[in-house]
This record gives sequence, structure tokens and C-alpha cells, in this order.
Amino acid sequence: MVFIILLIKAGYSLAQADKSTLATTAMKAVVDQVESDWIDDRWSKVQLGPFLSSTINTRNGRIHKGIAIKIGKKEQATVCFNTELLSYHSGWIDGFLNLKSKRFGLIEWPEPKGEMIFINGNHVGWSHESKWKDPRPNKLGSLPRQWGKYLGLYRHGKRVVLHYNINDTTVHESPWAGEVNGKIYLSRTIEVEASSKKLSNLIASYPNASTKHVNSNNAKIVHDSKELWIKVLGQKASISINDNRVYLDIAPSQKKRFVKVLYSNSKEAIEQIANQKKPIVPLSDFTKGGPGIWSTLETSGIVGKINNSFAIDTIRLPFKNPWNALLFTSGHDFLNDKSALIATVHGDIWRLTGIDKTLRSVKWTRFATGLFQPLGLKAVNNQGYVIGRDQITRLHDLNNDGEADYYENFNNDVYASGGGHSYNTNLETDSKGNFYFTKCAEGNPHGGTLLKVSADGSNLEVYATGFRNPNGMGISPQDTVTVGDQQGGWVPETRIDATQKGGFYGYIPMHHRDKKPDDYDAPFTFVPRIMDNSAGGQLWVPANHWGSLEGKMIHLSYGRCSAMIGITDLSKKTQGAMISLPGRYLSGAMRGRFNPHDGHMYVSGLRGWQTSAVHDGCFQRLRFSGGKIRQPISYSTHPGKIEITFDTSLDKNLAEDVESYSLEQWNYLWSSQYGSKDWSIINPKKNERDNVTIESAKLKIDNKTVVLTIPNLSKAMQFELKYDMDDSQGELVRGSLAGTINKL
Repeated sequence: MVFIILLIKAGYSLAQADKSTLATTAMKAVVDQVESDWIDDRWSKVQLGPFLSSTINTRNGRIHKGIAIKIGKKEQATVCFNTELLSYHSGWIDGFLNLKSKRFGLIEWPEPKGEMIFINGNHVGWSHESKWKDPRPNKLGSLPRQWGKYLGLYRHGKRVVLHYNINDTTVHESPWAGEVNGKIYLSRTIEVEASSKKLSNLIASYPNASTKHVNSNNAKIVHDSKELWIKVLGQKASISINDNRVYLDIAPSQKKRFVKVLYSNSKEAIEQIANQKKPIVPLSDFTKGGPGIWSTLETSGIVGKINNSFAIDTIRLPFKNPWNALLFTSGHDFLNDKSALIATVHGDIWRLTGIDKTLRSVKWTRFATGLFQPLGLKAVNNQGYVIGRDQITRLHDLNNDGEADYYENFNNDVYASGGGHSYNTNLETDSKGNFYFTKCAEGNPHGGTLLKVSADGSNLEVYATGFRNPNGMGISPQDTVTVGDQQGGWVPETRIDATQKGGFYGYIPMHHRDKKPDDYDAPFTFVPRIMDNSAGGQLWVPANHWGSLEGKMIHLSYGRCSAMIGITDLSKKTQGAMISLPGRYLSGAMRGRFNPHDGHMYVSGLRGWQTSAVHDGCFQRLRFSGGKIRQPISYSTHPGKIEITFDTSLDKNLAEDVESYSLEQWNYLWSSQYGSKDWSIINPKKNERDNVTIESAKLKIDNKTVVLTIPNLSKAMQFELKYDMDDSQGELVRGSLAGTINKL
């Protein structure tokens, strides 16, 4: 680990360093990593945008899906909006959030920093048919659609406008703060469309406080010898009090209504603002695209050398930037203008231009900020869709200035209940436009599942269950949805599943069935930990790309920072095996996309924990130069036989020498223990792999296909077939094919 750190400080990349030494050192680093290696306070030093979406811990409850919004020209105050309950949980002055450092700030929740002005807690924000009681089962998820729905937010410069429906009535509102004679006040400007019913909104409360109704437009809350004055401005708006809570009542009207709510500990400040009698500014002025707030950065890239028909090019990330923004890259895709969108797990989306053959000048702009730990990004109809822990967000650049102005809630039906590891990962679409993503294990109905969202965003459903911490998925050209899950309890080794609707994939705590299963759907393949100790995503080589690898699955390894080719067993297409592709990436490889503009594969990923990554994140390009890869391109298993086809003609003498091959088989123990040892199939009580005798090898007339006779070949959770020979031109053909035989 020390060696790798020294290389980074010296400015080396994997393209410059000795790769074998780096790989060996990195493998050791994975084993040696401990919790203290992942404590990092850089997150607290980042200059964030005007808001941050997150789960937020407070002394008065946890907000599962909150948006902490900085307000005021000097950012004097903060309010926290609950997108599930459509309410303000609390507001405070003189601070924003305390961001945590454990595991890079990705596993513990921020807390308010400053003096609390009001605390409403986790209560419904608007009434429905005069009802205020939280109607949600187990108080999870969003309000029923007929009650209300969060639609998104607009960013206009540093100002935020919230957008939602209440009782089929559209509401825009914007919080802000200012000062009068050194006294801070908070405000909410609310714009309500015409409605035939009275609307009531929870304005303010404070635990263990007393509340006084001064008059129809004024109220006072007294707590801890402090006074909070509240005043409502605007026609058809008044104040009411119930159970020490202050409510805003808006009378029915056939016209749009404009309301302003003022809060301050100073009565004089409130009255002075009210006496100015300034008109309430329509919020529609802030919903058409506002000024950008980020400057553009520039980096260059390294064009790699070709190795075994492949080259890895590196686009340098702007790790040093004016805002101390962190570059833990977590997903990417490409737009029609040849630019790329790249997500980072700490909440940014960057837009890149200048991606060409030379990579001499790549421009970076912070396209969006403040998202809730995004771990997947997909471009659809030239718009970026991002999956966070709270929702799928569709990003709109309304004025084409290179920065997102509207963060639309495309779908937020996924449950969140505050689990530290309960990430929502990946984002892919099938041929019909439906979206899919995975959710890590968590104690709610969506924990440990593969989730499907309809193409219009209106509906979310559970597609498959039984996943632990899946950090990789893909969708084949035939709409097979694959998922890569991580070794742990009930997941004896990294596995890749070709899922079916309603399937159960092994992780018992997340079975979501009436009866606990006693078996699970077999994987497409397990992957030995030497090849992949932690799975990333899958993608498929497009038609007319990469020669003999056209149409093949590519599997990315987060743990080993590498890529593999997945080959389907032609005798049983529900099982397969992996071969390694050359090269290693600078960070944990998680997401891959083929760029439609240049035809190359691009990889992004991050350094979280238990990975051989040497950088926080990476954005790299894998180019195929043509020629032979001198590896298997297809295989099939049969009783007593394995048939393998290579992409090159083989040296007949070596190909038919059984000493050119070795085969091991073993099983894993499916249990609640973390991972599994390798267990003999012949003697199931022995912790060992079985060496399987290869009786003969016969090269077929095509000079590329070898038939191995193996009398003792059996079903196996894992096999590894190693080969070491030359092709007909004397070039080395060496590697291994590792997969699963569910059926012969």
C-alpha cells in the first residue's frame, strides 16, 4: 500500500508504472485494509452547491429523504425539506451540515450545524381532506399520490425553488434568508395554483414550546426563553394554531395565489420587512433557467500503448479543483453532442467535452450538484437520468448553458430507511425503455432487490429478490437483466446472475417471501476471488465491434480494478465462464459504456473499501486495436467433455498435449457465514479443490477448437481450466477459463 501511495504522489499512472509490481502490491493492499484506512475528512471541506440531498440525522428524528438548502446571499441559514412528507423538518441559522468522515463520508449521515429556529419533525406538511395523520404504512415512502407528490426542484443561480403537487394543486416555493439591523430572518415564498379547496400547511413548531395566536396573520412560539415570531403576507392567507403548531391556511380561489411566510427571533425585524410592502416576486421567474455558478476546468489524457490487442487510455480527473470537489466516479454516459456526463458518489454530475483521439484538452463543468450518493447514470433521449438513494432524477438544462436548472423527480417510490450500506446502484434500460436498478440489503420491502421502473416513471415494482450488496448489473441486447453481487453471508463468492422476474438469488435475509426458501436460483457463474473479489457492472460488446468478441458480455471488477469477458456455455445458455481482459484500471471498475461516437469502451469507478484501486476515481478508455486476443471465444460442457474454441489457430502438438491444461473443480458452502472456503466435490468434508484428470485433448479440423476428454467432469459451483500453449505462429496462448457448471 505504501508503494502505491508513493507512486501516486510521484505522479505515476498504471500506464507508467510496472504493472506486475503494482498488481501484486495492490492485491496485498486489499487484504491489509482496515476501517481506519477509510476515515477521510475531505468530504467536510468540499464547497457544495446550494443544496444537498441526503438522509439527515437530527435530535428530533431522522429525515430519510431530505434536502438541506442553503438560504440567503451570505448563506446565513439552512432549511431541511422532507420530499416524502412535503414538509420542512426544521430550519437553523449560522451553519449548514456536519459531514462525516467514516468510510469517506458515505456511510454515516450528516447533522444540522447551527442554532435551530423551528423544528417541525417528521410530520405531514400539508393536510388532505382536513387530515394530518401520516397515512403511510410503517411511515415509509412517499405520501399517496392523491395526497401529494414531490416533482423536483429548480436551481436559479444559488436560489432553490421546490416544485410539488398537493391535492392536485401545483405548488412552487422558495426559501430564503436575510438580515435587518443584524437580525436574521427566514422566509418562504409560496406560489399556489388555483384550487377549489382550502389548503393548509404546517409552518412552524418547536418541541416543548408554547404557541400564541397573536392575530390572523401573526403568531409567536416561545421556547427556552426565546421567541420565534411568524408572520404571513398575501391575500387569502391566514394563520391558525392547533396543538402548539402554527399552520398556514390558504383560502380557495380561481386564481393563482402568492404567499410569503416570515420567521425571526426579532419581532422588530419581522415588522420592518412587512412594512416595506414589497410585492411578492412570482417564482415562475426562477423556473426558466438561471445563471451558472461553476467555472470550467481543463485536463489532458494519456493515450496508452497497445498490449495484447488492447490499450487503456486515461482521462485525467481534476482532483485538484477550486471547490475541493471529490472525484469518486460512479457512472457515466454520452450525449448527442459527443460530450459525456459523469457522476460522482458524493453528489456531483460533471459534463465533459473534448473527448477525442488525442485527449489533449478535456473540459470539465459541474453540471449538477447535491444529489444523494448517485451510483448510476443513464442518458435517454439526450437527457441524463441519475439514480440516488432517494430517487431517479432527470436533469434538465433549460437554457443550454452547460449546467442543470431543473432536477426532476422521475420516480421516488423506492423505500429508504437509513441503512448505512443500503445504496441504490446502477441504472439501465431495456429495449422498451423500462429502467432497472438494484438496492442493497435493508430492512424494508425493497431491500436486497432488483427494481423495475416503467418507461414513463409512473410505476416501480420488485423484479427479483435475494441480493446482498449488488454493485453491478447490466441488460443484454436480448433484455436479460444481469446482477453482480458481493461475497458475504449467503453469498459464498462473487456471483453473476442472469435474472428472471420473480427469481430469488440466494441472500436469505432479503428473500421477501411468505416462506423462507431452502434453495436459490443458480447463478450464471460464480467468479473466483483471485479474478474478482467484488463485482462491478456488466455490458455487451456492440455489433461490428471487437472482432471475435462481438456480442460478448463484459464484466467489470470493482475489487480487482479489471475487466473480464463473460462467455456463455453453448450447451446450457444459463451458465457461463469468465476470462480476463488485459490491463488494470486506476480505480474500482464499476460502470462501463461503449461510446457511440468513437466505438470505444469507457470505464468509471471509485475507491471505496476493499479494492486494489490507487485513485479516488477514474475515467478510462479501452481501445481494441484489432488482431487476435489469443483467448477462448466460446466453449461448451458435456458429460465427460469440455470443448473450447480460441480466436486463433493453435499449434497442434501443444494443443493436443494434455500437459498444456489443468482443471480444478470445487463447491462453496451456501450459509450465513461470511463467504466460503473452497470445498471438495469428491469429498465434501474436505477444504480443498479437486484436481480433475484430463484424459486426452483433440484439435478439430478448424485448428481453433480443442475437445478435452474429462471422464470425471461433474457439476460444480466453480471450475477453473488453465491453458498454456502457443498458437500456430508461435505466439503465447495462456490464461484461464473460470465458471460454473449447474448442469451437464
